Amino acid sequence: MLNRMKTASSESLDLRREIRTGIQEELRVLPDTPFEWASFEPGKAFIAGATPDPKLVQLSRIICNAPARTAELRSMWNESVITAAFAWRLAPHLGSDADSCAIAGLLHRVGDLLTLRALGAVEYATRLRIDGPGKAELCVELGEQQLERVVRAWRIPPRAALTAAEWRRLRDFPAAAADSTTVYLSRLLALELISPQFCAPGVLETAVEEARVNPAVLARVRADRSIPMLLVSLATFQP
Repeated sequence: MLNRMKTASSESLDLRREIRTGIQEELRVLPDTPFEWASFEPGKAFIAGATPDPKLVQLSRIICNAPARTAELRSMWNESVITAAFAWRLAPHLGSDADSCAIAGLLHRVGDLLTLRALGAVEYATRLRIDGPGKAELCVELGEQQLERVVRAWRIPPRAALTAAEWRRLRDFPAAAADSTTVYLSRLLALELISPQFCAPGVLETAVEEARVNPAVLARVRADRSIPMLLVSLATFQP
């Protein structure tokens, strides 16, 4: 029995090594940005409409394109878009820059998206499949590196690039930069909207209290019906 357990463990380790090597090869060349970010207008992109903004469509076609992992990529992408939409609306109430926060919200998981995209390509080519913990480990290990590469290669405006990289490191709300706080709270709002069944009661309210944000602001942003409409338009689009 012990030998069998060792063999299974070794095989699992070998699988992860093989997939990790393949992912690193896939990630060597970043996809080109489909547009100049200096011309991107969050105020127009993150409003509800019959169809998503053309620039969001262009970007999603690049990012959400991988066999075997398309559904996960789409889910993560939708979360990013809704985070950006909340960030654009929340920013003025927190004294942060709305456009920078919206771009940071849109790209806050782009490293994870690119890592998962590469993983899907490798799994399809090798006919192998990594487990959930292995996938999460790869995203943690490689996602931040890819984010840093993307914001440089795509020439993301500096303030938005910094916020996209720093929001994860948010620990002490009273001392946190307003932009990072905006993206952090917006992500919680996005998760609450998209997957309320997985949100622990009171988590968002506690975060808002720690951030010293007026609860009336939270109520106002939560009540914005254009964001659920934006989510519906994302669901009707297939890249």
